Amino acid sequence: MEDLERLSSQPDADQFIFDFLRAYQTPNSTLTRLMQGGDRNVGERSGDVGVRQKLYFRPVTGDPYTAAEGLLDEEVISRHKIRFVIVTDFKDLVAYDLGVGDRMECAFRDLSLQYSFFLPLAGYEKAVEYSDSPADVKAAEKMGRLCDLLRQSNDMDAPGRVHELNVFLTRLLFCLFAEDTGIFEQNQFTSAVQGNTHKDGSDAHQVLRQIFLAMNTERRPRDLPAHLAAFPYVNGGLFRDDLPVPVMGPRARRMLLDAGQLDWSTINPDIFGSMFQSVIDPEQRGSLGQHYTSLSNIMKVLRPLFLDKLEDGLEKAKGKPKQLEKLLQRVRDIKVFDPACGSGNFLIIAFKELRRLEMQVLEALNSSTKQNVLVMPGVQIQNFYGIETDDFAHEIALLALWLAEHQMNMAFLDKFGHYEPTLPLKASGNIVLGDALSLDWTQVCPRRPNEEVYVCGNPPFNGANSRTPEQNESMTRVFRGFRTYKYLDFVACWFWKGAQYIAGTQAEMGLVATNSICQGMQTSMLWPPILEKGLSIHFAYQGFQWKNSARDNAGVHVAIIGLSNNAITKSLYKKVGGDWHKETVSNISPYLLEGADTVVKDRSSPLIKSTRMEHGNKPVDGGNLLLTPKEKETLLDIEPTAEKWLKRLLGADEFIKGKERWCLWLKDASEADIASMPAVRSRVDRVREARLASRDAGARQLALRPHQFRDLNNPESFILVPCVTSERREYAPVGFFSRDYIPTNLVNIVAGGTLYDFGVLSTRIHMDWLHLVGGRLESRFRYSAKLVYNTFPWPDCTAKQRAEIETLADEVLLAREDTFDWTMAEMYDPDKMPSALRDAHRNLDEAIERLYRRTPFRDQAERQEFLLARYEKLIKQEAGVAV
Repeated sequence: MEDLERLSSQPDADQFIFDFLRAYQTPNSTLTRLMQGGDRNVGERSGDVGVRQKLYFRPVTGDPYTAAEGLLDEEVISRHKIRFVIVTDFKDLVAYDLGVGDRMECAFRDLSLQYSFFLPLAGYEKAVEYSDSPADVKAAEKMGRLCDLLRQSNDMDAPGRVHELNVFLTRLLFCLFAEDTGIFEQNQFTSAVQGNTHKDGSDAHQVLRQIFLAMNTERRPRDLPAHLAAFPYVNGGLFRDDLPVPVMGPRARRMLLDAGQLDWSTINPDIFGSMFQSVIDPEQRGSLGQHYTSLSNIMKVLRPLFLDKLEDGLEKAKGKPKQLEKLLQRVRDIKVFDPACGSGNFLIIAFKELRRLEMQVLEALNSSTKQNVLVMPGVQIQNFYGIETDDFAHEIALLALWLAEHQMNMAFLDKFGHYEPTLPLKASGNIVLGDALSLDWTQVCPRRPNEEVYVCGNPPFNGANSRTPEQNESMTRVFRGFRTYKYLDFVACWFWKGAQYIAGTQAEMGLVATNSICQGMQTSMLWPPILEKGLSIHFAYQGFQWKNSARDNAGVHVAIIGLSNNAITKSLYKKVGGDWHKETVSNISPYLLEGADTVVKDRSSPLIKSTRMEHGNKPVDGGNLLLTPKEKETLLDIEPTAEKWLKRLLGADEFIKGKERWCLWLKDASEADIASMPAVRSRVDRVREARLASRDAGARQLALRPHQFRDLNNPESFILVPCVTSERREYAPVGFFSRDYIPTNLVNIVAGGTLYDFGVLSTRIHMDWLHLVGGRLESRFRYSAKLVYNTFPWPDCTAKQRAEIETLADEVLLAREDTFDWTMAEMYDPDKMPSALRDAHRNLDEAIERLYRRTPFRDQAERQEFLLARYEKLIKQEAGVAV
């Protein structure tokens, strides 16, 4: 890119193309032969440079755009299978990528901004990660470039100008789609623009405005020019408002005509809205599909929410005309509401699926009555409701619903031989532009108690650390009256508002959510108030990793959760052997397991009498009491007497990754001791200064004892449990240490912990409890003393059983000694774990699980269900309730 910046800022006409090729890693030997005019250069005119199967370059003095179009028709291009055609007058540059049928033009000085267009020259082909249709990608990219040009030539800071651009792009997309799908005549729109505007684009905005006005006029004046009169009356609100059309230049006009050359009938309305949204927003450029929820994930919501039961109803009604007629009316009356609809993915798929189902019911009705009654589609887009805060996404969602309606009208025509004409457009989908967390949902999608309404969607995820100030304000408003809510993920807002919306009605809801709202402290914050409204989870997909291509979704684990007032059956979807399997259960707990609605709440003391767990020591020292190995040696060179005050420091990284750090542990040091070591005293003075400068009142108070850590935990022996552990591990590494080690606040400790304690904490079943109730830090598990350790339902055991567990726990420690030079990270890496260590853990697992019950557990879910049931029993016993 830097090479292109230099080339475009200081062009040398004779040398340019060779330096350009060098920037894309063309070998020097090839460049030398090209510059010498050998047979490697297939250029046919003076100044032309051509490389077989790669590139043909032509410098011109006239119009590069006309010259480029002419060059494409020359036989030399096809004969040598040229991939890139480049023409420039060194003021403007036009390039064609014939390999993918793409075109690019730019000011010559801006060539470096288009460096990725030519990357195939260096062997880097563009990857399409989320769409089966390259046409979707190409269309999105062309519209993105057009949008860039329009932004450059129009004052986008003027009031309302962004909205006007969004509406214009939406209208443009409709026209391009319409001329390739039978709504307009073939190429009608593109031909009208090409034949009635100047090449410089100076009048394009006026002609386009006239076309849009014509499509909003039902009664046309007789003197309306033929190219305008040829357009049908569209209505539907799409062209209702007479808004200014952005001014265009020659490049923008050419880009628009380029877009018209695509086959828009192959563009998929289900997803193109999301793709265009990504391209139109410059901040999202390069992450196409960021807002797109895949069809498979959408169907994970829609099928259990309503499609499965409607299809079951169809199977039962076949051959029974009255039941079929009743089902037909039911399908036509259904309302679908997405309160975070983006560009409409869920609504579009729901509409198309209900239209398909309607056609199946009509076929079954005709078959059972032996008649072919002339009917029209009854599932209408005005029964599809949404809320979206982004203006462009809102416009695109309305458009995409219209286009989906046209597609399904064509499918109806194929099936029944007639259809409801697409034009003029009928009422649009009921999609509101606004903030879903501020609006009254009953005003957006009114619903009567017995009306069949389905709420669905994929609201924003945003954890506590990634929310904007505006989102935090919205949460305060939504969760007014909640004691705690700030640690909830942002998506929880939609669950609470949705619960209030469907409570006491026939409406049901299914949303994609972060898996963490069903884990740890979030579970106890969110779910009790929801369940108290008489709702239950009637279907759920247990947590899985989100696969969309958005960069900020990396590592996100999601669940899909359905809520209902009176579900007859409840379905839990589990992934077994890489495939999803449905299990009908009696109840789905807030942890997305079969079981009661019990929620685990944090405690200040263990549920069962056991050794207390507490945090390690937080230094609050500005780094002055901590030392690297080198700093330790330097200090001892200066102050040999400081050795008695040095102890090995143990945080999570030190324990897991084997890092070495030390600390000055001056808990029992007197002022005289410190004064006798000037280098140590200097560090203590810096601690005092750092604490006094702190904004935290507690830290300033600590300045009264600057030689000590904030916490002073240094037991004779302790068990160490890191506060965070990798989700990949089968077991959370746990360690035994003496008072020669100082644990930091990044680990938990059990002072005086026994081999039995170590054994239980080292098991698979304890790890399962961590998975269930522990929080998450990104995708890693967070171990909390109050929420994980204190709530853990320890097994009952006899003295003999305890001795057996201690023996097996010791075997785990001995197995670690076999690889003493490995770090804990290496030992507990599931891909590297030594077989002896794994066997020792498995033996320990089996013994601990026998303490709970004689029958082996089938899998993690069954262990977690058992632990939850035992927790519920112990809580009741603690409260004095008979069980």
